Amino acid sequence: MTHIRGQRTRGAVAPRVLVITYALDPTADFVLRELGERGVPFWRTDLADFPSRSTLIAELQPEGRWGGQMYDELRGVDLSQVRSVWWRKPTSYSFPDTMSGPERRFAAAQAKGALPGVLASLPGTLWVNHPERNADCTKPAQLAVAARAGLRVPETLITNDPQAVAPFAAKCGGRIVTKVFGSIVHTEGGKRGQLYTRRVPPDQFSNPRIGLTAHLFQREITTKAYEIRVTAVAGQLFSVALLAPDGPARLDWRRDSSTLTHRLAELPTDVAHGIRTMLRDLGLVYAALDLIVDADGTHYLIDVNPGGQWAWIDLTREAITHALADLLEKGTT
Repeated sequence: MTHIRGQRTRGAVAPRVLVITYALDPTADFVLRELGERGVPFWRTDLADFPSRSTLIAELQPEGRWGGQMYDELRGVDLSQVRSVWWRKPTSYSFPDTMSGPERRFAAAQAKGALPGVLASLPGTLWVNHPERNADCTKPAQLAVAARAGLRVPETLITNDPQAVAPFAAKCGGRIVTKVFGSIVHTEGGKRGQLYTRRVPPDQFSNPRIGLTAHLFQREITTKAYEIRVTAVAGQLFSVALLAPDGPARLDWRRDSSTLTHRLAELPTDVAHGIRTMLRDLGLVYAALDLIVDADGTHYLIDVNPGGQWAWIDLTREAITHALADLLEKGTT
């Protein structure tokens, strides 16, 4: 995949689209290539580029807006010209190893207070998505908002009390699963692993280790027919059914996505309406959502990922690429 950094400009730098993501993001490349073909100026950077490889100069103007530039050795952006910010998958600010731990933490706090703060205050700028809205989209928040929007959500318990799990499991027919609250990726002993959805056997319902931190438990949809990945772009919903064979991917398709069969899916009208209502209430312009469909055709909202991947599904890649490019080019929903 060709890495697309941005577009060269002469004189004042004035791209309309600012893209903030990690250096080798092949998913972003699809959209940026489309913007380039349309002649839409953009600049791609990463939080990790600041402050060692990029510079911010922002001066408060009398009318109450920030003017100035952000740039690197080749390209940059005039803050007054930014119309869209695609906050895709940035990585953390980076600082020299010569700085002490306290110095790096202080410098990171300073950078976090300055850079997103300046960008977030630019008037009339479309965010896909605003980082604060991403941060607010916690598992408890998204499930509660989904239920209020009329979507079905599996019975859910959040607790650190081992004695609360067995009664909850009894309400769920004895079949429950547990999931992590945030990213499934973890590192231990220098090795990278994933914490997938897993069943909780009855002999673990009262495990005292549950008391060590908060845990999320849900009723297992034992009559699962298939799952649906919905990619939402400013109200447009692109839906694909994910059919997993018997095996590791049956409980959690992320365990072995290579075994999945994809087909386009059509959402019931009430489900589509509930998704749009939920995303509006969460303040999200973009999201990747996961639903389970049971044997009776009931759709259960399982997860909302405001930065979820989409380019791995061939059936909808081109349509989502164009939808995102349209949105960033227009600069408004």
